[in-house]
Amino acid sequence: MPTVSVGMPVYNGEEFICEAIESVLAQSFADLELVISDNASTDRSQEICKDYASRDKRIKYIRNSRNIGASDNYNAVYLKSSGKYFKWASCNDLIDPDFLKNCVNILERYPDVVIAFPKTKLFQTSIQDAEIVYDDLHLTDESPCRRYEKFLERVRLNNVMNGVIRREALADTDLIKPYYSSDTVLMAELALRGKFYEVPNSYFYRRMDEKTATHLKSAEEVVKHYDPEMKNLMLFQTFKLQYAYLKGIKRTPLRLREKKCLYRYYFKQLRWSRNKLANDLREMLQKYYHKLTTHNSK
Repeated sequence: MPTVSVGMPVYNGEEFICEAIESVLAQSFADLELVISDNASTDRSQEICKDYASRDKRIKYIRNSRNIGASDNYNAVYLKSSGKYFKWASCNDLIDPDFLKNCVNILERYPDVVIAFPKTKLFQTSIQDAEIVYDDLHLTDESPCRRYEKFLERVRLNNVMNGVIRREALADTDLIKPYYSSDTVLMAELALRGKFYEVPNSYFYRRMDEKTATHLKSAEEVVKHYDPEMKNLMLFQTFKLQYAYLKGIKRTPLRLREKKCLYRYYFKQLRWSRNKLANDLREMLQKYYHKLTTHNSK
């Protein structure tokens, strides 16, 4: 059993995956495994990954028989891993050789920290031109409710998800589901389970362009990203999001005082989201009406 499992989901990632794999294998902290889940890629990703796996026993390569969507593929690399700690690693991004060493040191030193992560730098073509992002998610409050509130009020690109996480903390969650911001819901629940510790150096380089950043893609591309078979899994996005927040609060074992604080904050969220919830209903009714009229016209 390795100390750290790095999970790398990939779909048609031939352009950048070599750099991503090499940045993991070059870690100064060598007690690791790299689990790659290939989501039925149609490019050279399979060939590239098999070649690396044949040369390094730390690599476990898995290929899905069909595209199961980005969310399930992200879950697959965690479920197939075995390390004490876990890190998600996009096949587009790069990490400094001391990334794992510094994050693991924090987790070993502070048992109440659930995730350790470095500062992030964003880049498009070269990390030499990368610019630092100030996430402000060093959450060490003793109150889980306060950590939760701060996380949701400050999170933007959710770079913190690329940190090193205690495996047992993820085990009791729903992981990632096929709806917008599911990764944010997951990190919010982790904030209830422990503290977030930001390593002061910039060890994470996140590629941010139209090919790799979900928020820069078209609406149709985003839907296919989550729901490749286009089975309307993307309906009721805000309802799913708010229900997931509620489940996370209920699932986490906390004192009554903390639960009350969280429920108050949750109902504030509902009020803030009322327009989006109404839009969800309108969208569903419009789709149902369109389907009904199309059927009747036949």
